[in-house]
Amino acid sequence: MTLLYIFPHPDDECFGPAPAMARQVREGHDVHLLTLTKGGATKQRHRLDLSVEEMGEVRESELAAAADELGVQLTVLDYPDSGLVDMDPRDLENIIERKITAVKPDVVVTYAVHGNSVHPDHLTTHAVVKRAYCQTHDDLAARGPKRLALFTLVQGEMEGAESHLHGSPPEAIGARVTFEPEDMEAAQRAIACYETYAEVVAEHRPLALVEDGVAFVLFNETHETVLDTITDHFESRG
Repeated sequence: MTLLYIFPHPDDECFGPAPAMARQVREGHDVHLLTLTKGGATKQRHRLDLSVEEMGEVRESELAAAADELGVQLTVLDYPDSGLVDMDPRDLENIIERKITAVKPDVVVTYAVHGNSVHPDHLTTHAVVKRAYCQTHDDLAARGPKRLALFTLVQGEMEGAESHLHGSPPEAIGARVTFEPEDMEAAQRAIACYETYAEVVAEHRPLALVEDGVAFVLFNETHETVLDTITDHFESRG
């Protein structure tokens, strides 16, 4: 089975979804990651005395190393970090539709509607990916994606999380992907590739928020029980 994760920045894949991605690779699935920006506008560049362009090159290199640790196939675009909200959303939708058409994923993954944070790039990415998913799901019919899985944190399970983070109510969770210790170890190796964010990772421990499983809202689906995977049980579409 093929999965396509779509996030706006380097490290988005590691701040939560990585153990699920590692499990999926271990189980033999074809996992792709599309990152829309190089993440150069991060405030960390001031500490390192780097320009946006220089920081973007560093972050892209860290992302490539993280993708190697997870075993996923990586595509990095160079849209403006912290500027996605100012773009014509049709441009983003078109590039995402073309990627979906090329990869032919069974499952598309991005952020939940609240973006897990207040970052405008997260919110914009959710909106454009949802539109692109719906369009390709209709246009490609049987060859199109079967599921849109929305990575989320869970309300009531965010003790110690940063104040700007948001989660979905427990009743909205359609899948919680559990994993083996080796999957978490792969995720930890991947997040360690972000050397410029080492202090942030050490302080906030983002992988601790998914120790009980990586949660997803399943767009337009209903199931009697919470699934343990996002790569199965496609029959119960709402």
